[in-house]
Amino acid sequence: MSVATMLLLTLQLTTSTSAVRADTILNAMGRGQPAVTTAVPTRQPVRFDASRFDSLTANALRSLFDEAAEMGLPVRPLINRALEGAARRMPGDRILRVVREHAAALQTAKRALGDGSTEDELEAGAIAVRAGLDERTLESVRSTRPAGQAVVPLVVLTDIVRRGVPAPSAREAVQQLARTPRSDEVLMGLQATVAKNAQRGPGMALDALNRYVRGTGSSSPVTPATTDRKPVRPPDP
Repeated sequence: MSVATMLLLTLQLTTSTSAVRADTILNAMGRGQPAVTTAVPTRQPVRFDASRFDSLTANALRSLFDEAAEMGLPVRPLINRALEGAARRMPGDRILRVVREHAAALQTAKRALGDGSTEDELEAGAIAVRAGLDERTLESVRSTRPAGQAVVPLVVLTDIVRRGVPAPSAREAVQQLARTPRSDEVLMGLQATVAKNAQRGPGMALDALNRYVRGTGSSSPVTPATTDRKPVRPPDP
């Protein structure tokens, strides 16, 4: 499942749109119900425009991309990070630092999620790692989903941790809900519930998570109140 097909029902956040992102989020609300839609399945190669960087930075970036490719890591997310940095007029040393950090996070995600993981899973895993989540947490998500189907729980997990839910509690909740019927909808409902309550503090976010998880196991599961929110992905670190 492409990150571009996932509904991330959270507060509207702004991100740079200057570069084509592999994890762009599409709004797929239909008849007032959350749904997952399919974006254009084919991807055009991301071209590295060296002219947007000074020569030293461009050469260093090429080396980083080559090293990532040799390790079997997806290069597209790294090129996109570099292009975003150029669009934001970041200095070359900072762009290189961000790309190196993201390459390291991709490597960690691949180690935790496995060689059969898709590019979108590795990218979601890398964002999770850069948000402070460890390999054990990513491995716990992988245990709930086969290859290609871990994007939704990974991004929901990352978002609710960033909103103040302790990582162990978030991990347990996502791991439990990821095994339920219609689990993507259930997980997105969790994300929306936590986002709404996090405005009142981390403690309220955790309380909301616990109530939601209990509700999904009852005869009257919590209904995700998500139809009034635009789907966005969590911001990059």
